[in-house]
Amino acid sequence: MTVPLLACVGPAQHGVRMHAEALARHTPEARSVSGTVDELLPDLLRDDAPVHLHFTDRVFGDSAAAAADTIARLARVRPVSVTLHDIPQPSDGHAFEARRAAYARVADLARTVIVSSASERRQLERFVAADVTAVFVDPLPIDPPEPWEWAAARRHPANGTPSVAMLGFLYPGKGHDRVVAALEGVRTPVDVVALGRPSDGHDDLVPALDAAARALGHSFSATGFLPDAALTRAAQEVTVPVVAPSHVSASGSVGRWIASGRKPLVTPHPFFEELAARAPWALTLTDDLPTALARALEDPAATWIDPAAWDVTQVPGTAAAAAMQWERITGDRLTPRRGAL
Repeated sequence: MTVPLLACVGPAQHGVRMHAEALARHTPEARSVSGTVDELLPDLLRDDAPVHLHFTDRVFGDSAAAAADTIARLARVRPVSVTLHDIPQPSDGHAFEARRAAYARVADLARTVIVSSASERRQLERFVAADVTAVFVDPLPIDPPEPWEWAAARRHPANGTPSVAMLGFLYPGKGHDRVVAALEGVRTPVDVVALGRPSDGHDDLVPALDAAARALGHSFSATGFLPDAALTRAAQEVTVPVVAPSHVSASGSVGRWIASGRKPLVTPHPFFEELAARAPWALTLTDDLPTALARALEDPAATWIDPAAWDVTQVPGTAAAAAMQWERITGDRLTPRRGAL
């Protein structure tokens, strides 16, 4: 069989592309390319070897329908397999129906479909009405931090004004507003920090969130994009890590906290509950965010993972995840699951 191509599509700073690139780096037997869809599409349409894509509609076209059209063009000339991210759900609002239709079409076109959690597979079945009988569930990989770095960070807690931080792009529904509101009862000033930059078109959220925080005696700021090493340092320097989105699929943000050695506070969602059941040492689920934040600010040591508790059988690393992906896309399932093009 012709060796499949791993195409890592999207803007350089997009989490889905970065995840695809990490898996590609750990797959030495594969060919790989990286770039935006406009940069890669001409060459992708000139080859007939199998290609694997990490798909989220927002990086494959100007609309959900256009993104599905892109996959259809590729599927006409070469076998396509996909890992689906950001599964549509009703909280998408007015965009839900278009996204649902696009993902249903992509799932139909793909010869192998992978998702990153059992909860995503249920979303796919419930909201996209896709046939999930042959959909693989491969958890997002999480690699532990370097032991020396981890130990040093735990020994030297942050000084000065305590901070509560969220990680990743800043956009509506990510939960920054929920975190600010949950600090209403905290009388000591707290710096609320977004470790990342606003998504395109959402720069107005920073001053709005800062105004809301200052009304409660706190502050809000965003760091801007942080390269990998800088992001790890920042994640290890904050007082309390938190993940509190109102809309979530399989969250790379919670994995990034864990990979920094932190045990984030996480609000209830099927994906987080699934991760907590598999690796309870890795996060703290709470349905009372104000109380949990107040306790964590008083006892920041509780927001660090005990290195002795880390279990690689519960949380696969990138190398293991890359090997599993390669096995999925080079297996025997080389005929379309429903044959629609």
